[in-house]
Amino acid sequence: KSPESFKIWLDFLFYQLKEACKKRKPVVWTNIYTPSELFYALDLFPIYPEVISGVLASIGIATYLIETAESKFYTTDLCSFYRVAAGLVLKDWFPKPDLIISSSQLCDGSTKFFRNMSKYYNCEYYLINTPYHDDPNSQNYLAAQLKEIAHKIDKVTGQHLSNERINYFFNLSNQTREYIIKLNELRKKVPSPLSGWDAIAYILYMFFSSLGAKKGLQFYRTLYQETEEKVNRKIGVLEEEKHRILWLHQVRPYYKNEIIQNLKENKAVISFEEVSYVYWQALDPQRPWESLAQKMTSNFGAGPIERRIKVVYDLVREYKIDGVIHFSQRGCRQSCGGAYIIKDFLQEKGVPMLILDGDGADSRNYSKGQTRTRIEAFLEMLS
Repeated sequence: KSPESFKIWLDFLFYQLKEACKKRKPVVWTNIYTPSELFYALDLFPIYPEVISGVLASIGIATYLIETAESKFYTTDLCSFYRVAAGLVLKDWFPKPDLIISSSQLCDGSTKFFRNMSKYYNCEYYLINTPYHDDPNSQNYLAAQLKEIAHKIDKVTGQHLSNERINYFFNLSNQTREYIIKLNELRKKVPSPLSGWDAIAYILYMFFSSLGAKKGLQFYRTLYQETEEKVNRKIGVLEEEKHRILWLHQVRPYYKNEIIQNLKENKAVISFEEVSYVYWQALDPQRPWESLAQKMTSNFGAGPIERRIKVVYDLVREYKIDGVIHFSQRGCRQSCGGAYIIKDFLQEKGVPMLILDGDGADSRNYSKGQTRTRIEAFLEMLS
């Protein structure tokens, strides 16, 4: 009974893992904010350890892998998604990387994790240093790094990065981007036609890993059509929608929990989530490195906190948001560090915000009773 878009995601996930194990193409490990278009154009197979960790948490085996990592001295202060990934490595359950490419955006933990993994597997590691500011000098600096890495990979793989390949994969990405924008426009409708709880799960996987892939275009086109049909038939996530919620941060708890049930019982729906916002311009195949650099530096989660605040407040107004929930994932310093600054700003604008401390992958840090009490008190305030 799952929607067709969900089946496309599942097919894409298993296809990626299966092909990575077959090793018919070089396998690259990477993090979520390194543009996936770069890998498809270079004929590499990208694997996202942190995203796959979320998938494993959702099927109930994350705790076993976390405990495996902790038994080898991985500290509990480290983000739980990377502890899951470390457990996978120690169990030898991951497709081995031929090389690792990651950016310093946005996660501090990813840089250390990937460096550690490059030593473990004795493979090349390229770190893309993303500047703090979004300006021409920063973009030129970043474009030079991307170009240099691409040429180094060319020499290793023997895959010449032609203009035809760049055109093909950039155009796929741009077409997918248009469907995401159209989908986000549909989600402004009342009642909310698409659950943000799903959007921060399997939909998010495609948002990070499928731009530039044919399956990515197929997925978002199908998801758009499914959502458009719901809008036309006035079918909402809830039969009665009382509170529209904006979810902040890239993740949510993926293990079994009652958060979404708590919201539903109080007729609250996650109408949108900041991570689904399209912040970058269409890629220009004639200026590939500058274009990818611009995509990275325009990420509103990086740089001054004022950039993120502006996007959050714009989303509050555009999606008719009644209240904001910031999920503060343990270990995510780059996001949680600005939570109270955002809350102070929204309070001045009359928008209530709940800072919900929790863990996305480690169920041992989830308190059912405490979480329910905080959510119900917040929604009661909205009423």
